[in-house]
Amino acid sequence: MDDKWFKTQQKRVGVTADVIAAAAGKSRSAVSKILSGQQRMTLDWATAFAETLQVPVATVLEKAGAASPATAQQLTPGFAESDVAPFVSRGAEDRATPTLAAAFGARAGVDVWTVKGRGMALAGYLPGDFILVDTHAAERVKAGDAVIAQVYGRTGARTVFRRFEPPVLVAAGTDPDGAGVHVVDGVNVVIRGRVIACWRTN
Repeated sequence: MDDKWFKTQQKRVGVTADVIAAAAGKSRSAVSKILSGQQRMTLDWATAFAETLQVPVATVLEKAGAASPATAQQLTPGFAESDVAPFVSRGAEDRATPTLAAAFGARAGVDVWTVKGRGMALAGYLPGDFILVDTHAAERVKAGDAVIAQVYGRTGARTVFRRFEPPVLVAAGTDPDGAGVHVVDGVNVVIRGRVIACWRTN
């Protein structure tokens, strides 16, 4: 359990243990037990933490020590359908990625993601590209910005990578599955961060 990471995220978004507990419909003491390692992080709890801390469920599971990065992504509802995913190092072949991310301005709240779909191919973002996502800029996006957002539905949540054209998110690709628009309402469609850099390694 990386309790320091959780405390940092709480400070970043101004969320108390009471807010996290309310999101899960549980008591505040349960949040304290999870953060101290006395109680196991379940998928339900991870979802509550993710929603309140404004981070992916897979990241919560990983930071809680409940799953490896690869397993966490597989356990996350709807994650396989996402356009992008948090970067997970595969070892020696990815050694340069953190260094490149630092050169582009990686810092707390700025994370490396990997493009998975072709929804933004016409804007130059291809599967396998790395993007740097500033979660602090989620509330300050402008028309034309490339963003990642959570889209919540009856079958779970998925992460989309789109261009923001207020008040909607639109694709810039040739994939017919990503041709629809999403109205950003702060409830069913929530912008999680603005893309501030992109690179490919091959």
